[in-house]
Amino acid sequence: MSSSINLSTNIKTQLRHELRLNAQTKLWLDVISMPAIELKEKIEKEMEENPFLEYDFKNYSSSNKDIDNIIENTVQSEGESLFEHLKTQINIALGNKKDIELAEHICSFIDKDGYIKTPYETIAETLNANIKDIQRIINILKTFDPLGVCAKDIEECLSIQLKSREDIEDNIKEIAIKIVENFLKELGKKNYDYIANEMNITKDKVLEALKIIQTLEPYPAREYDTTPIKYIVPEIFIFKENNEWVVKTNESFIKPLKISKKYSKLINEGKNSREDTNFLKEKKKMAENLINAANERKKTLLKVGEGLLKFQLPFFENGKEFVKPLKLQDLSLEVSLSESTISRISNGKYLNTVWGTFSIKYFFSKELKGGISSRAVKEIIKRIIKDSPAKLTDEKIRLILKSEGIDISRRTVAKYRLSSSIL
Repeated sequence: MSSSINLSTNIKTQLRHELRLNAQTKLWLDVISMPAIELKEKIEKEMEENPFLEYDFKNYSSSNKDIDNIIENTVQSEGESLFEHLKTQINIALGNKKDIELAEHICSFIDKDGYIKTPYETIAETLNANIKDIQRIINILKTFDPLGVCAKDIEECLSIQLKSREDIEDNIKEIAIKIVENFLKELGKKNYDYIANEMNITKDKVLEALKIIQTLEPYPAREYDTTPIKYIVPEIFIFKENNEWVVKTNESFIKPLKISKKYSKLINEGKNSREDTNFLKEKKKMAENLINAANERKKTLLKVGEGLLKFQLPFFENGKEFVKPLKLQDLSLEVSLSESTISRISNGKYLNTVWGTFSIKYFFSKELKGGISSRAVKEIIKRIIKDSPAKLTDEKIRLILKSEGIDISRRTVAKYRLSSSIL
């Protein structure tokens, strides 16, 4: 009987421990995902309800005054949301006001990955629109940058990207398209022999197609912020100090936190009832969890900033035209954080540089032929058009780019001009 009671007690204790860990993990995930504005609101709300939580002004360095001045003069240089990015293209590509309004409403059905998973019938019913118009507009949106946006799933997203590629031999492109449309799960399981047998091709052809598929972007919205923001608060600062590059986090907007000594003493005084003591302990634990999560968020931002400084040093030294290609995976390996953590910490967060304030996601872009990034090419096109007294055709821009060692197609130039509203 006694052993049965002990076993039951152990199980309950273990369950409480697991529930506490799950709650801590959820809090941490919530906190790292929050933009600065939301986190500050959460902290202030918690302070109203939890007397154990207070600001630690002693550990707030006066050196942050320089950062305060930067924040006051902050403007949003690059923090374009996916909706803003698509809206620019909608206004250029669509001819009448009715189509423009419908396209903008359809964009509200795009999820955080860039897909439209809602059935077209539901969208038509919700918007009180003809389903044929919904299909027509979505088909147009699928041609926009980033390629693959508005696809219904990852298979269609990758297929759209492959079909637009002009740098792949037709035979291997066709194989790659068939694989992503029909055998993506098998590809993920590395069942290359099975795919080869089903498609009646060699395993080498499957592997050749795999190399191309690995260059695609499965989540087209990843390069853009999908978190609505109220105004720009840079959380990472990268600048030169005594001729050395430094990375600092913003402790001015969200100041350091600490546990109240005054209320901690109440727990140990022994004047409270057991119920009151348990209540105070729970409140203290909640405050500690929030402080730990906020501190981890700050450390994670610092790691990401240091990683970006290493990968994007040419940008910090020379400006926008020198942004290097960068994938989440590369930064993940460099800073020893998971890709999902980097994705969460990047969304809705901003970085201040001598060139302006940028969304962290600005620094992730794909690699084009010659090792240059798509982001840099867009910036170079902007410069070419700005410097030219006459209006330039896409073909003329392509030739100028080629003279600068950048070999891309006229169609890619047109796509970049459209996506960036460079006229």
